Parts: sequence; C-alpha cells; structure tokens
Amino acid sequence: MKAGILASMAATALLLISAPALAADQKPAHLFGPAPTWEQFRAIAEAGILTRLVDPESARISWTAGFYQGEYKPFLEARVQGYIACGTVNARNRMGGYAGSSGFVVVVDYDRVLYAAIERTPGGLIDAPCAKMAQAGLFPPLPRIAASAAPPALALTPAANSSAADVVSTASGMTLRAMPDGAYISAVTPASPAATAELKPGMVIATINAIPLAGMGDAMLKVVDAAGTTATLSIVGGKTVKLASKP
Repeated sequence: MKAGILASMAATALLLISAPALAADQKPAHLFGPAPTWEQFRAIAEAGILTRLVDPESARISWTAGFYQGEYKPFLEARVQGYIACGTVNARNRMGGYAGSSGFVVVVDYDRVLYAAIERTPGGLIDAPCAKMAQAGLFPPLPRIAASAAPPALALTPAANSSAADVVSTASGMTLRAMPDGAYISAVTPASPAATAELKPGMVIATINAIPLAGMGDAMLKVVDAAGTTATLSIVGGKTVKLASKP
C-alpha cells in the first residue's frame, strides 16, 4: 500500500515538473502579414534570389506559378511560414558560362524574404518539395499581367520637407522619387549606407541588384528596402555603386 502511494506521488511530481516544460516548448501560431500583390511578392522574392547568385546581372528568372500562404520545411532546417513560391533561375557561374536552370523556393512575409534557396545539385532538396506542393494544388496559376502595366502605387510615407512624391528608404538612407528612368535620389541621410557609398542627390538609380526600377512607380521603395544595405546599384550614366552597412 505504501509503495503504491509513493509511486502515485512520484508520478504526480513528474507531471507537475513536465507540464511547464511542455507549455514552454509550444510555439504560438504564426501570424501572417498582409498578403502582397503578385508584383510586390515578385520584386521582394527576386531581390532575395539575386543576392545568392555569383552574377546577378545575368540572371534569367522564371516563375512556375503564383504564391500561396502556408509552411515550408527545408531539409534539416526549421519550418518557415509565409507566402511561398517556386521557380527556376539560370545565371552565369564563376567561369562566365550559364550554369543551366536551377530550381528555387522563396518564402516572403512582412515585405521581406524569410527564406530563399537555390537547387545547387539536381535531384531533389528543392525540386521535389516544389513538385509535391504543385501536385497538391497549393499554388495558384501564375497571374497574367500586361507587359506595359506598372505595379500599383503603395501607401508610402512622404519625406519631411519634400514633395508628396518623395519617399524615404530607411534601410539605405535615401529619399527617392519615381522617374521614367528609375529612382531619382532627392536627398541622402548623413552617415547612412547611401552616404557612405557617396551617393548624391540628383543621381538616378537604374537598377538595384540587377532589378530594373524604370516604370515601377512608388513600388520601387519595396525593392530598394528588400535589397537591404549591401546592394549593388547601377546609376544612370554608367556608374556602379555598392551599398555597405555602417561599421
């Protein structure tokens, strides 16, 4: 009888010890950010893919379908939740030749890339999961957008002491304005990555990480901020500038 009581007390103590640990291990459900438009998703996702290439300016990106809201489990890595899409990219390698189409997967949420990976070796760590998601009918059809259609304008914060068309990229420290040829720099914040890179008001950014900004309207700010503070910019006139984070 005594042995039974002791066993019951031990079991109760173990349960009391284990319960808080189990509760601590439980993660709250992921709270998804607002669903981006296809134009917004594509700009952010392609910026993330280009930063992972040896020669981003040579990249040829192809999307197989639209994105869906869900969860992606990379091999031997933690699960990632967000807006997911797959595609292929072909770019030049270190030898200067095109390496051939490689599959990629991108997860975006809250206007930033949470996960991006390119299939370095054919056979499956990305291609197979993407094919499985496609077979399950998770991906919507690729949106049809007229080639001449510009991405819709975004709700952006105007810069102080500037026109309503000016917007501030807090990541890079540039005040930008949409121009037919790209992003016009109307101001540069002192001691910012843009200032360190010697960018000046009056310059026009044609591309950032090989993504053309011409015709994007105010949506260019999404692309600039998604590229971060280590982006490569081409300036109208032929100059190339690399942003660098402040030390």
